[in-house]
Amino acid sequence: MNAPESSVLVGLNYLWNPDFAKLGPGAVWLAAAGQVFFTLSIGTGCIETYASYLRSKNDVLLTGLTTSMTNEFSEVILGGSIAIPVAVAYFGLPGTQAIAEGGSFNLGFMAMPIIFQKLPLGDFFGFMWFALLFFAGITSSVALSQPTMAFLQEEFGLSRRKAAFLLGFIILLASQPIILFLGHGYLDEIDFWIGTFGLVAFALIEVVIFILFFGMDNAWEEMHRGAQIRLPRVYYYIIKYVTPLYLVVIFAAWGWQKGIPTLLMEGQSSENVPYLWLARAFILGTVGASMLLVWLSWKRRRARGEEAP
Repeated sequence: MNAPESSVLVGLNYLWNPDFAKLGPGAVWLAAAGQVFFTLSIGTGCIETYASYLRSKNDVLLTGLTTSMTNEFSEVILGGSIAIPVAVAYFGLPGTQAIAEGGSFNLGFMAMPIIFQKLPLGDFFGFMWFALLFFAGITSSVALSQPTMAFLQEEFGLSRRKAAFLLGFIILLASQPIILFLGHGYLDEIDFWIGTFGLVAFALIEVVIFILFFGMDNAWEEMHRGAQIRLPRVYYYIIKYVTPLYLVVIFAAWGWQKGIPTLLMEGQSSENVPYLWLARAFILGTVGASMLLVWLSWKRRRARGEEAP
C-alpha cells in the first residue's frame, strides 16, 4: 500500500532511502562533512583545548568512540527521525523541502511551532522541544567559547570572569546583525563560510599538521596510551592517507563545480547582496582580529623570553 503524500512514512522514506544521484555535487559532500565536524567539535579548536586538560594516560579512544556514537545516534536517529517525518506529515514533502531551503532556522523554529499547535498537549511538547534546543545551544556555545576563553586567560592574563564578560560582550554585539538581517541571508552566509567551509578547511589543516609535524607513528602510539581498546591497523592508513585526500577531493570538487558562482554570489537576490558582503566582511574582520591577537601573544612571549606552547 502506498503511503499518502503527506505522512510520516513519506518522511521516513525520504530520510532513509538513499538517492545516489544526489552524491555527484561536491557541495553535498562539503555540507555533510561540515555538519559532522560541527556536531563533533572538529575544526573549532575545542578538542585541542579540552585535550590539554587530560592526563597523558586518559583513554581517548574509548571516550571518543562512545561520544561520537552517542552524539550521532541522538542527532541522526532520534532528532532527524522526528522533526523531518512530522514536518512532512503536516506540510507534505514539497512543503517541507521549501521550508528547509528557506533558512537555517525555518524547520525547527517556524515549522515545528505550527505542528505543536495541532497536537494534543502541544504546549507541553513545544516547551520540551525548545528547552532541548536551548540546552543544546548553550552547551555548544560553552564548548565553542572555551578555546577563546583559554587563550585570553593564558596569553593575556585575564581572569576567567573578565574573559567571560569580554567574550560575552563581543558575542552580544556580533549577534545583532544576525538577528536584524536574518531574512536577508546574513546567517546562512556566515554559516556556510564558517560552519561548513571553514570547519572542513581547518580540519584539513589539523590533519596535515598532525601527520606531518607530530608524525603518524607518534600519533598512533599516543592514541593507544592508556586505551582499553585498540584500533584496527587499517585506521593508521585511513588517518594518514585517506582522510586528507578525501578532504582535498571534496574541496576540489566543490571549487570546480560551485566555487566561482558562490564567490560571485550568482543567483542571489540583488536585495540580499549587500548583507552577504557585510557577512563576509565580518568573517574577514574576525579572522584578522584573531591573527592580530595571536601575533600580540607571540610578541609578548618573545619579550618575556618564553617559547610558544
